Amino acid sequence: MKRLILMIQFFTRIPIYANLEVTEEDFSEGIIYFPLVGLIIGMFMVSLYYIGYRLGGIVLGSVLCVTGEVFITGGLHLDGLGDTFDGIYSNRPKDQILEIMKDSRLGTNAALAIFLTLLLKISFISSLPIPYVYGILIVMPTFAKLCVIYAARFSTYARTSGMGNFFIGKTNNKHVMIAILFSILIGLIHAQSLPFILVGYLFSIGYVKHITGKIGGMTGDTLGAISELAEIVYLFYFLILEKVIL
Repeated sequence: MKRLILMIQFFTRIPIYANLEVTEEDFSEGIIYFPLVGLIIGMFMVSLYYIGYRLGGIVLGSVLCVTGEVFITGGLHLDGLGDTFDGIYSNRPKDQILEIMKDSRLGTNAALAIFLTLLLKISFISSLPIPYVYGILIVMPTFAKLCVIYAARFSTYARTSGMGNFFIGKTNNKHVMIAILFSILIGLIHAQSLPFILVGYLFSIGYVKHITGKIGGMTGDTLGAISELAEIVYLFYFLILEKVIL
């Protein structure tokens, strides 16, 4: 329970006032709870979508849903996304890329990546059929967090120190299997999301290979980025599925 609370405190702004005595191992072992944290975020997003939809329709619901995710996470993963795009696509050597990613200033690539990510999420969510949108959204952050676990498991750390070191290189097959089990149980809320366990794995492996080719491994920022990008892939998956099945 301590590690679950720790992960909720780390990834959300939910006010849990508990002074926990934690170690680096608690962070590393707490990775199995990522899908549960995702479910909590998803419940918050669905609630705001419902309110927005009832007040003003699909577009308002989609905007409130995406805004709510930014609020409850404090924009943590968006920050990683921005830093990743500023660094990775600066066309600089590895050492300079890593320095750029540490810079707190917002560059052009970061601004564009964040803007387009939010725009795509709102657009994709607005395009989802109403009978299915709630089930799709409530489990979306769970599968995005599962992609983070995949990336942490099948990569090496590109830096010598940093927050990403809690997870990258410390995640093992047992962690992955427990997280997949949690994701399956949560995914039963909307069973058509379950194939994304494989789709997300393939996306994650491709993403890790791409980033590793640039900087020789992964960082905390690139883990944050994959969480955001995985949600876009997840929504796109359902837009395709809608044309085939729904």
